[in-house]
Amino acid sequence: MLKMSTKNIIQGITVISAITIGCQTAAATPVIDRFSSGGWIQFADDDGHRQGPGAGGQAFDAEYLFYKMNGSRLSIGLQTGFNINQGHQTYGGHRYDAGDIALSFDGNNSSYEYAFDAGNYTEGYFADSNRDKIAAVDAGLYKVDTWSTDIYFSSQSSPFAMKTGEKITGLDSFTEAGFIDGDGTTNDSIASNDSYWRIFSFDLEELLNQEGFTFAGLDAHWTMSCGNDNINGSAPVPEPATMLLFGAGLVGLAGYGKKRTLKK
Repeated sequence: MLKMSTKNIIQGITVISAITIGCQTAAATPVIDRFSSGGWIQFADDDGHRQGPGAGGQAFDAEYLFYKMNGSRLSIGLQTGFNINQGHQTYGGHRYDAGDIALSFDGNNSSYEYAFDAGNYTEGYFADSNRDKIAAVDAGLYKVDTWSTDIYFSSQSSPFAMKTGEKITGLDSFTEAGFIDGDGTTNDSIASNDSYWRIFSFDLEELLNQEGFTFAGLDAHWTMSCGNDNINGSAPVPEPATMLLFGAGLVGLAGYGKKRTLKK
């Protein structure tokens, strides 16, 4: 049942590539083990980096987006060379911060109504004397009121991080993170082939029940405070109720086939 469902979903995925103007393609970074099995579906690939402020190669490489459904729980995975474990990193003597995962479920990726915030303090682009300084909040899914666009490549990479919003409670949401040390050391720092990952998870069915909008699939976006790389993806994630009906239909077909076999 799961194999058929996954196959159908994969065939329907539409990948929206991140902006490539001015990009320099880096050596391909492998998909890490965390996402290479277990039902994860890749729906965005931007394994390259822009040349701009703090052009740090792998350290500023937005790499992949993944998702999977487990019942009504939707999990979204991000893999990047940027240090999203600690939420920021220093390059050229300046601090850069990881943004929030911007999400939309209405089929229109010209705006994002939700953010999954990892709970980190964030600052906008360092060269802006009036840069946004956003206090840390509880990690979880938020309905966004305003986004911060205080990044260098603001027109190409916005939005950056949730500026104001309200946390959606009762979703049993959580986030987890990890680090893949690609250079053979144990130092969690900038390296030419390190990758970091973070998973955001929440109950999609409960979100739909609470928010009451028409569900049309998943749109996701992520960038960092310089905005010199970003990643965007769209996927026709099935609505939980539809998945339940589909599963029930397969069970019914299996039962029907068994009865026909017994009759023979």
